[in-house]
Order: sequence, then structure tokens, then C-alpha cells
Amino acid sequence: MDYKMLRVSKKNNVATITLDWAPTLNALDLNMAIELEDALKAAEEDDEVKVVILTGAGRAFCGGGDIRFMKEHCMDRDFVEKSMGPLVRKLSKIVLYIKKMKKLVLCAVKGAAAGGGCNLAFGCDMVFAAHNAKFLQAFIGIALVPDTGGGYLLPRMVGCHKALEMFVSGRPMLADEALRLAIVTKLFPDELLLDEVTSYAEKLAKGPTLAYTNIKKMMFESMYKDFEAFAEKEAELQGECELSEDFREGITAFLEKRKPAFTGK
Repeated sequence: MDYKMLRVSKKNNVATITLDWAPTLNALDLNMAIELEDALKAAEEDDEVKVVILTGAGRAFCGGGDIRFMKEHCMDRDFVEKSMGPLVRKLSKIVLYIKKMKKLVLCAVKGAAAGGGCNLAFGCDMVFAAHNAKFLQAFIGIALVPDTGGGYLLPRMVGCHKALEMFVSGRPMLADEALRLAIVTKLFPDELLLDEVTSYAEKLAKGPTLAYTNIKKMMFESMYKDFEAFAEKEAELQGECELSEDFREGITAFLEKRKPAFTGK
């Protein structure tokens, strides 16, 4: 596949996938998701690749969903069925794929990881971050529920109470807090992040990759076996929210840079 919204490079048995669509801060629309899924599968099938790095170009790892697209199409009769529903399912499928991959997937986050981008990062096997990184469960601001597996992953990472607080507040979690909560493995200066993560990935690539694979299988059996059933419920609940008046008000207010006036409908 010829990629338009991401870049892939390979060196020293490490494949680096870089989300790279500046007009939307690397937003996760369906085209981006399709390209990302293909790039992950190509890395998984490439015998020369031992470790994968996922990162983002520009000033953000990923800005979440493409809100301008949502605003443009939210009144379409088939918006949930043909636009957002397939995207929500695809993103959860990608996270599930990462969890089932034989190869370790390291995420390098610089700048904002918002909404689905936040949960895509959390879906990787390890997360490294720049000091300027921030993680936002930004869904509540546009009256949506967490997607991309966030409602499944985050409670398992930080506990139910902290996860719920992040979901309902939508506040940014800065890099230092993410490190304290063990969401992030290690912090690096912004300009050194990718070099440091690449160096670590290259060291891992020289290790016992079969053991890594089986450790991931053990982790999946221990932590993530119910993910597939959860993903269907996630898409159902998100679809209900996407039909709401609050959702339309949320995306309108976001684009107009004002506080939304939600009504609960």
C-alpha cells in the first residue's frame, strides 16, 4: 500500500511507523486507520522486523478524531452506520491486533495524545513520552464515550476510580503524572525522544524474540481476553452518543472555540 497519512522506515530490525498528517494533527479518520492497520500487518509479517515503534510527526502524537469531518457529516442519515461506526470498530480492531502481535510495539509520544490517539498509545506494549507530552480522554468534551479500547484498557492500567475521573473530566494528564501512574515507562527530553526509544528498540531486537512473543501471549491471556466482546459494546454505546443533540452541540462548540451548552439529550 502507498501511504499518504503515515510514513514507515526500517533499520536494524526495527520498523518505525510515523503518523504524519499535519492538517489534522494526525487525526484518526478511517483512511488513517486503514493505513495504520496495513503498516502494522506488514511489520508483523516482515521477518526482518523484530520490534515496532509507533510515533507521530509534528507537534502532536495524535489529535484524536477529525472533528471537522464529524461536523460536516453528523447530520447525514447514515453517519453512525457508515462513517463513525466503521471507524470505531476499526480502531478497536487495531488495538486488539497490537495486543496479539508477535512483536513488541513501543509508542513514542511527543505533544498531545488526545481521544482515540491517547488510547492508541495506551494499546501499545510500552509507552515512552517526551516531557511535553499530555494524554487526554477528550471524548466528554464532545459528549462521547471513550473509544479505541480506552474503557477497557485504562481501568486495567490505573484502576477504576482514576480512569473514571479521567473519562468524566477530560482533563490533560501531563507526562510527570503519567510516569507516576506507570502509564509511561520513561520520560525523555522532547528532542531526544525518538532517538532514545529507537536505541532501546534496537537493544530489544537483539534479544530472545520468541520469549517476547510468549510473554505477550501470557499477558493477553491474563489481561485482555474479553477485549473482543467489549469492543462490540463500545461501538454500540458510542453510536448512541453520536446520535445525540449533545454530540452535535459539542463538536459545534469545539469548532467555535466556546463552552458547550449540553442538555443531556
